[in-house]
Amino acid sequence: MKNENITIVGAGVSGLYSAWRLLEAGHDPAGLTVLEATDRIGGRLWSLKMHPDSSLPAELGGMFFNDQQPLVYGLCSRAFDLPKETVEPQPDFAWLRATRFKVSQFADPKIQPYNLAPDEQGLSYYQLLDLACTRIAPGIKALWPRNPKGSREETLDYLKKHEFDGRPLWRWGFWNLLARVISNEAWLALRGMISSYEMLSNWNAFDAMVSIVVEQSGKWYRLTHGYQHMPEALAEAVEKAGASILRNHVVRRVESSGNRLRLSVRAEGVEREFESDRIVLAIPKAPITRLIEASPALQEGELAARIDSVEGVPACKIFLTFDKPWWRDVPDGPGKIADGTYGVSHTDLPMRQCYYLGVDKGSGEALMLASYADTDAVSFWRALTPDSGRGLALESDLSDVALTEIRRELSEMHGVDVPQPTAACFIDWSVWPYGGGWHSWMPGWKSWEVTDAMCAPVNGLALHVCGESYSTAQGWSEGALQSAEDMLQRCFGLDAPDWLDPSS
Repeated sequence: MKNENITIVGAGVSGLYSAWRLLEAGHDPAGLTVLEATDRIGGRLWSLKMHPDSSLPAELGGMFFNDQQPLVYGLCSRAFDLPKETVEPQPDFAWLRATRFKVSQFADPKIQPYNLAPDEQGLSYYQLLDLACTRIAPGIKALWPRNPKGSREETLDYLKKHEFDGRPLWRWGFWNLLARVISNEAWLALRGMISSYEMLSNWNAFDAMVSIVVEQSGKWYRLTHGYQHMPEALAEAVEKAGASILRNHVVRRVESSGNRLRLSVRAEGVEREFESDRIVLAIPKAPITRLIEASPALQEGELAARIDSVEGVPACKIFLTFDKPWWRDVPDGPGKIADGTYGVSHTDLPMRQCYYLGVDKGSGEALMLASYADTDAVSFWRALTPDSGRGLALESDLSDVALTEIRRELSEMHGVDVPQPTAACFIDWSVWPYGGGWHSWMPGWKSWEVTDAMCAPVNGLALHVCGESYSTAQGWSEGALQSAEDMLQRCFGLDAPDWLDPSS
């Protein structure tokens, strides 16, 4: 294996991690190449400086990780010792159905604007969501993380086997189940209060329950210099070892060539060919789908059969900077936000949610994630910024009409006249080659079986798939690393890394 020629397609976190781990295991760097379609590395981890002297980055993609995510935490804390800070995202207030109230007031039926059923009233929105989950799967009350003596594996095993009305959870859509256990008013209330529309949509109910019950625990962190620092550290180590990372190389087709694989690649307008003993596709569903369509060799087997077991989730963000943190002067608003905390407010307006990220120590300006929207809300902003996302350039300035709209919504939500920002940025992750901010499993699929199959999904070809798309922790960098690590151990024979906590 150490002398094989290996081509890794994709310089996102899973591709760079795979390359680094292979090199650490002794693979010949001359036989390892990473091909990246865009002009940057990091995939959906992208930390942008809104001003040249900014020290507080705008996280265009992933933002946080926690200590219950062993691969991300171990990689950042032990393998590379990247500077990190604890964060405590604190919910502030909501503007729902033209009613402004503190999140802590959600339990008061006289204040929150939803006509909840009698047994749903008097609960916080966390308790309301918990009520729904325990009605779907009552056994979780006695399992980890509620029971610290239990284990994550026991909880997952229970959810895999549990049936609701005679059908396993993985056959249900999550919204289908929520409609059975809570009122529609409760569903609408939760949809307004929870950061993602997709979370309460009709994706695979098993994976939705895992996301809510298992993945939200732990102590939260951000990387001081931005989450992109993690793939940058991996890329630096890969190139320092002597392997190549080739940017602006778009893989267009994969063919079988005797005992090897041939890749047709377009780079700077020129068609090139690469031959390889093994290929790792560390890319999202959208470019894999296009490769299957162009490559007859990939149209047989598990890859083509299971490609549609997931779907990309549209997601976009709008970042703004201001001369000062005007939100601290809003009556009954976020007020003073302590260091290490991020205020978060939610709304049913198209902006969906905003994060008060604090004052940049470098530029002195206040940074706000003014909108973090997903699913149908993305189309609202995309239509107002029609030139964004063309080609491979995702990040763009906000159009004047979109800037007017986001200020209007922020003003309505906060009850003040929001000042003109000093800088603005819009990103839509739905465009090529990402196809979404993250991915969701479709009902009717056993995600854990598809994940296993993707390690070697085409019979007779030394081709492997890894990344967030087909992972069991979608929407998280941990899922991308978990998928890559499973592939490396199963298909390349690597041992678990020594920096990984053995108890995780």
